[in-house]
Parts: sequence; structure tokens; C-alpha cells
Amino acid sequence: MVVLGVVGALVLLLASAATVGRIVYARQVDGEVDKLLEAAGGVKPVTVTEADLEGLPGPVQRWMLWSQIVGKEQPHIVRVKQDGQFRLEGRSWMPFEAQQYFTTDPPGFVWSVSMRMFPLVSVRGRDKYEEGTGSMQMRVLSLIPVANKNGGGLDQGALLRYLGETIWFPAAALSPSIKWAEVDAESAEATMSYAGTTASATFFFDEHGRPTNITAERYNDARSALKTWSAPIHSYGEFDGIRVPVEGGGLWHYEAGDFSYIRWRISEIDYNQTSRF
Repeated sequence: MVVLGVVGALVLLLASAATVGRIVYARQVDGEVDKLLEAAGGVKPVTVTEADLEGLPGPVQRWMLWSQIVGKEQPHIVRVKQDGQFRLEGRSWMPFEAQQYFTTDPPGFVWSVSMRMFPLVSVRGRDKYEEGTGSMQMRVLSLIPVANKNGGGLDQGALLRYLGETIWFPAAALSPSIKWAEVDAESAEATMSYAGTTASATFFFDEHGRPTNITAERYNDARSALKTWSAPIHSYGEFDGIRVPVEGGGLWHYEAGDFSYIRWRISEIDYNQTSRF
């Protein structure tokens, strides 16, 4: 009985510590989101016109027209809710739910995620791109740090992530910091430079202008090197009159074979909302 009492007390203590840790960590991330949104608060949205598409490669023009951005405001703030499955190398798939906030001027994002490792064990994480610097955190039960890194190769990886995720707010592809070059009738290369870092990705489109895949040489933190990466897209939807991809994945293409690390689904997108969910 004494042993059971001790075990019960330890479980209660751990549960209490996890609750406190979750609250403290949530406040930290909320503060980072508020800071990000505040940085873009003074931007006045402008309306996209057909003239804004002039000079873009043909496939990118098809994308802009399919997405229906002409006549709508360029977003300066974007809120996204997503869910799906995520895994680390050598680990099993974990269901996740995430919220993400983007700003386009300046470009940045905060991605806050909760993953269920086991029935009673969760992993909470946060990826951030701010002032040209990438940052990654991950904690078990919101308490035990398993990743906490800033800068270095993460800057290139986070910049490429931002560039690739413009598929959810396509008017950002018109930014002067992004240069487009046509590859062929179905693809174009985007090169983005910001805060001293430059990265390129190739976007692929179907005959309607829908994005179908993105490829790049992207920094892989697990391998501490640039590796071939792709983000295939599986289905599409519409939010606030803007057509966007709503299901897809992410893969690393290693010499030993492909590694799929995320399967994502978008459930909500809001444009130019200045508050958190």
C-alpha cells in the first residue's frame, strides 16, 4: 500500500508539473506570436491587380489566376490551422495538431504544434522564422527539452519553409524579395533573399495552375547538411475566396531512400486577422 501511495503521489506530481509546464510554454509561444503580429501591424494591404502578374513565368501566372487572388487584398498576416501525422527518423508516426502564423512584410512565421507520442505522453514544439533567423524547440510534456536550436543552417531551412508555404497565401509570391525564373511549361524556380540568406525552390503546376509539388536543396538538421527535399500536394480547397492546397506531405530524399516525415491537412486559413486564434 505504501508503494502504491508513493507511485500515486509521483504520478500526481508529474501530472501537475506537466500542466504547469504546458501553461508556461503556451505563454511563451503566445508572446512570440504577438511579437510577430505586432511587427506587421502597420502594413496597409493593397489589392492585387492583373498588372501585378506581368513578367511572371507562365506557370506562375496560371497559379495566381487559379488561386483567384486578383481583386483581393495582399495578405500581411495569415493564420493557419492544420493537423496530420509527423515522425522523426527512427520513430513511429505521431498525430499532431498545429497553429501557424505568418507575416509577409517582414517575412516570418511561428508554428506551434502538439504531438501525441503515447496515450499519456505529448510532445510540444515550436518552429520560428523571425528577422531572418530560424529557431526550433521541442519538449516532452512541455517540460523536458529535446531540441532547442537557433540560427546556422536553420536560417536557410526556415527561409525555404516560408517560401514553400506561400502556397497557402499565394499573393506573397509577388513579393520583390522573390525572383521567378521559368524552368518549363509546368514549373518555375523561385529564389528568395532575405536578411543575408538566399534559397531557391522549384514549384511544379498542373494544366490548371494548381501547385502539385515543390523541390529544393534544404538544410536538414538531423544530418547537418543540405539534402534534397520535396513537398507533394494531394488535394485543394478554398478559404476566403482563395484557392489553396489543403493536403500534402514532406519528404527527404536520402541516398538510402526516401523518408516521409509529415502528412498535413489544412482545416482553416484566415487572412489579415491581427489576433491569435
